[in-house]
Amino acid sequence: MITASHNISAMTDISANIFALLILILIIMLAARENSPAPRAEGLQIIDLDKDVASAERSPLGSEELIELLYERRERASSTKIDLLEQEIVVSFGAKTEHFGTAENAVSRLRQIASVGSPAGVYVFSHRFYRKISDSLNTLGWPWREISIPQALRASAGASQGWSAGFSELIAHSSDRSQFRADLARLLRSASQNEHWNQGWYERGVAPQRPEIVNQLGRWLLTALNAISLLGGLIFVACVEIIGSKRVTGGR
Repeated sequence: MITASHNISAMTDISANIFALLILILIIMLAARENSPAPRAEGLQIIDLDKDVASAERSPLGSEELIELLYERRERASSTKIDLLEQEIVVSFGAKTEHFGTAENAVSRLRQIASVGSPAGVYVFSHRFYRKISDSLNTLGWPWREISIPQALRASAGASQGWSAGFSELIAHSSDRSQFRADLARLLRSASQNEHWNQGWYERGVAPQRPEIVNQLGRWLLTALNAISLLGGLIFVACVEIIGSKRVTGGR
């Protein structure tokens, strides 16, 4: 009877300790969850309807008109060239090129040039300054043509950083219209081939898949370590209690 009583007492102590261990693990997990960094709350974005949602309708230019407008971007062309970049506005008139960080300064200069009456071409890399410039041209009664610059003619440093090196060289040296057309077609074809080549290597590579595999293995490893730690703790408590109960039973 004494042995059975001690065995029951030992099992009760083991159950109580295991339950206490589970409660402790639960408390640690809850504390870790509370101390973990909360997901960053994105600030509310304020949308200016007049600025961000404004739209403009323009009749699309034909291929000949687009080539003509790009041809007019030559340094020696008599037209006024307006490049709308992300960080600045570049106005080229005659042999002079000026850079403006604000639309107000650019508009002030355009008012002076408008009296000359030369045609204007707007080359859009970014729409940041587009509305103010287009509104000012309309106010001045200055007709213009515009083109959104394709990626193939943009600098590789960024989508809104200006002309590519190839096109800059083209407009600096081309004087014959037919030769300009041929060189422009060759430049666009070369840029398109490079883009397809880079895209092909990207699609054949394994780089996009590796981060997901690494993350999944990391999650599995973390789950396994947590399970091993929990199981090890339970086994340790059980062994201590069994050894303790045997000593108590043997001693009596």
